[in-house]
Amino acid sequence: MDALTSFKTLALVFISGTLFSFHVHAGYFGAAHNINTSASFDQQDDGFRVDFGSNVTPWLDLEWSYIDYGYSRYDDPTFKEGDPDDIDDNGSFENTGYGEQSVNEQVARFEGLANIRTQGLSAGLKFKKSVNGWMQVYARVSFMAWQAESISMTIFAPRPAFDSDGNETDLDNAANIPDECPNQDLNGCRVVDTDNPKSTWAVDFWYGYGAIFKPLSWLAVRTEYSILTLNAEAFPRGKLEAFSTGLEIHF
Repeated sequence: MDALTSFKTLALVFISGTLFSFHVHAGYFGAAHNINTSASFDQQDDGFRVDFGSNVTPWLDLEWSYIDYGYSRYDDPTFKEGDPDDIDDNGSFENTGYGEQSVNEQVARFEGLANIRTQGLSAGLKFKKSVNGWMQVYARVSFMAWQAESISMTIFAPRPAFDSDGNETDLDNAANIPDECPNQDLNGCRVVDTDNPKSTWAVDFWYGYGAIFKPLSWLAVRTEYSILTLNAEAFPRGKLEAFSTGLEIHF
């Protein structure tokens, strides 16, 4: 069982067990579509969330959530050739996002992330204020245990051919062809390591604010803007923002 499947199983058990612990008149449950944005990543998928909670008072809810942010991605870096008049300038990768580069006369290599898939379970408080008989505004503060599965990738930029003695040569005698490149030449390549995903876990603060519209006593439309900061060791520090819209059943 992979990490994402394990996390989904844990989420299902967590949600089901907590729901059964409440009386049927305790609160609400709902689902929403997330439009996700992020200034930390170049590309961000949409996702979804499932919420359920208990009405403690008319102005306070205990709330639990499961959220799937989908995939986050960086654009591939570009390689800038070095100054031909400067023998020590071998060029460099630019717009690298998150990763490390190693560049010399014979090899130009960047190791980074192809994508990140983030999911989380949260528990927190929702503070509500009634505007009128059918609308409430609220602020929510939660802690989220999130898990991210990242896929690494390696990019090789084109390089001149060198033999094993470090002398320039032709392609047939080149000793600096990267073993990872499937085309086995020096034109550069991009290799994604889908066989070895890495899982990262952490607990961070997750907060949001929004509005609840109740056209019926048992049905509500909920909108929310939320922010989560990913803060873990050896992992790109990033901020995920989401605008969610969904339906809730109140009981």
